[in-house]
Amino acid sequence: MMISPFFPEIERKHADKISKFQEIKLQHQLLYLQNNSKFYSDLFLRNKINISKIKTIGDLANIPTTTKEDLQKKNDEFICVPKHQIIDYITTSGTMGDPVTFVMTDKDLQRLAYNEAISFTCADGSNIDIYQLMTTIDRRFMAGLAYFMGIRQMGAGVVRVGNGIPEFQWDTIQRIHPSTIIAVPSFILKIIEYAELHHIDYRNSSISKAICIGEPLRNPDFSPNTLGRRILEKWPLHLYSTYASTEMGTSFTECGEGKGGHHHPELIIVEFLDDQDQPVKENEFGEVTVTTLGVEGMPLLRFKTGDVCQRFSEPCKCGKNCAWDLFRVS
Repeated sequence: MMISPFFPEIERKHADKISKFQEIKLQHQLLYLQNNSKFYSDLFLRNKINISKIKTIGDLANIPTTTKEDLQKKNDEFICVPKHQIIDYITTSGTMGDPVTFVMTDKDLQRLAYNEAISFTCADGSNIDIYQLMTTIDRRFMAGLAYFMGIRQMGAGVVRVGNGIPEFQWDTIQRIHPSTIIAVPSFILKIIEYAELHHIDYRNSSISKAICIGEPLRNPDFSPNTLGRRILEKWPLHLYSTYASTEMGTSFTECGEGKGGHHHPELIIVEFLDDQDQPVKENEFGEVTVTTLGVEGMPLLRFKTGDVCQRFSEPCKCGKNCAWDLFRVS
């Protein structure tokens, strides 16, 4: 059976094969960091870390974690490329007041587009869909740009409406008839309210799916939470939860089963750590800690996101072996 390039074969492999695949990529990433990142080359030297001895995912425990404070205090030391290779600049809120700047090369932008293409395909998307983008694509915001590029790579249609203005959202839906919206869940309630106030038959519109960003939709047992229920009681869409961050340059998106965000092992290594930076057991909650793979501009190693999620890795009915329960606790 031919597998779509947007349903990567590695995600259907047994966990052991996924780990071996990631460990090969990890070797390349460590060498790249040692040669190009001032922050990480200093960290390796200071902690007497011989990267050639970091062979497995478990060996990562021998390397100190990276924090948001590190990014804030030593932002420029994370940049691994000269300025002429930087194509895009992004900012994200810092923990100490000032935003943190992220830089991306052309290869990083291609990686970002690929991530969204496989994520939206995971969420039952295809090239016959038309996506209405209800988030900004400017103001140094990564996600809107990522969504646009990923949809374009899928070969699907995209309408760049931006955030806010319910009247404009409904005008676009009625003119272009998109199948899917990409929006913050609480904003979906606002466009429902506008439709009801202006007698728009939203239940019979072209919209059948919603890619939901920025706010959780599910309880730990995967049932809709209060926000999810409020939307579904009004508008029986198929809702897909997502989880992402600028630092990861990767997203975790639900498939149609709605049983947790799917991990893309070719793009990122994920650890779930307790307060002592030790791995939690299966089905326990831990802080999401990531090592990016294939990033050129600002790769991160064991970066603590500050988000607490429940870890599990049971194979999904959709065929992927990399599902995580990304119910955000904090």
